[in-house]
Amino acid sequence: MVFKVSIVMPAYNCEKSIVNSINSILNQDYLNWELIIVDDGSKDGTYKICKQFAEKDTRIKIFKQENKGPSSARNLALSKISGELLMFVDADDTIVPNALNILVSNFNDKKIDACIYSWNIVQNGMKKAHKFSHKEIRTDKEKFFRNIAFSSDWNRYSGGYPWNKIWRLSSISKNGMIFFDARVHLLEDRLFALAALNKVNNIKVINIPLYNYVIEDNSTSHVSDNRAILLSHLEFYKAINFEKEFIQQYHPSAIDVADKALLQEQINCLWVAIHNNSNLEKKKIDKIRFDFYNTKFIFLSLKYTVKYLYLVIKLKRLRP
Repeated sequence: MVFKVSIVMPAYNCEKSIVNSINSILNQDYLNWELIIVDDGSKDGTYKICKQFAEKDTRIKIFKQENKGPSSARNLALSKISGELLMFVDADDTIVPNALNILVSNFNDKKIDACIYSWNIVQNGMKKAHKFSHKEIRTDKEKFFRNIAFSSDWNRYSGGYPWNKIWRLSSISKNGMIFFDARVHLLEDRLFALAALNKVNNIKVINIPLYNYVIEDNSTSHVSDNRAILLSHLEFYKAINFEKEFIQQYHPSAIDVADKALLQEQINCLWVAIHNNSNLEKKKIDKIRFDFYNTKFIFLSLKYTVKYLYLVIKLKRLRP
């Protein structure tokens, strides 16, 4: 069977990289695809570049909106798709040659609802393949779900990334399509992955790097400023609260890992706040401190146990 692959690409100020991203799709041997690009209010030449590609190839469709973030951009794209399979490509990354052929061929098995594939990490001109362990390859959907909901290593069990997964649309759209949670600006991809995994029955792990994930030295995802780190963790904490709400309602068998994720992020937020020596976001930190006092200890790791004990002692005098 020939499947149409809908590829969603949010784009923001990426004129230097998006040409390579689009060309990596145009150069695929598999031809039955559509690329839905949403320009999220770019200030550079991104939209113009995309429009030129769309004028030359009708499989490429470009939409433009005010800057609202990647969740909103992906959601707009999801409202425009028309294929049987869904995947995501970020505008600064690429897919490897023949990736679509390899991925699509697996869906001839009607039992397969999704494929999770490995990737290359590209940084400073160096490429390193991330491959799955034998344990990860042999495991089931439930194990993937639990490890995406909570893990000490975001790359284990594929992480919550949208770009290393391809979904059968009929599986993840039953009883309503899944969209990204625009209430959060970080971990929204993890929330989407969990919601999609919750709907599917059978996944297949492809231990071939089919995606090139590019890490730029100046990426906002890799900042070292203490204030930015604290704000990031506060956003993580908000998202993980939504994650726990979802798991409580739709996937209660994983509530234990949702509790672990929540405690870990409480520790992260308070740790950074204490060492930042500021009153930044004091109300939010006070709320997390209250949550921390009322959360039962769960063993996470030796490192986090030490941090937990330190915080108990350090915050004891501040306890209301």
